[in-house]
Amino acid sequence: MHQTTVENVLSNIVMLYSGVVQGSGIGPLMFLVYINELIDVLERHNVKVKMFADVKMYTKIINDVDLVQLQCA
Repeated sequence: MHQTTVENVLSNIVMLYSGVVQGSGIGPLMFLVYINELIDVLERHNVKVKMFADVKMYTKIINDVDLVQLQCA
């Protein structure tokens, strides 16, 4: 459940089904957990991943098999 305060006025309570509330204390940790798992999965499918301030993903497509492998990843 989530509720937001703006200028001392509370919003309605809503259910959160996915994601993390912006500004939460656990948000950065959850991002790292998710992004690290994503990188592992992609690299198992031969998709190269580079990270700095953003994420870049790439692979060489030579034939239809490579294309299907990227789509599966």
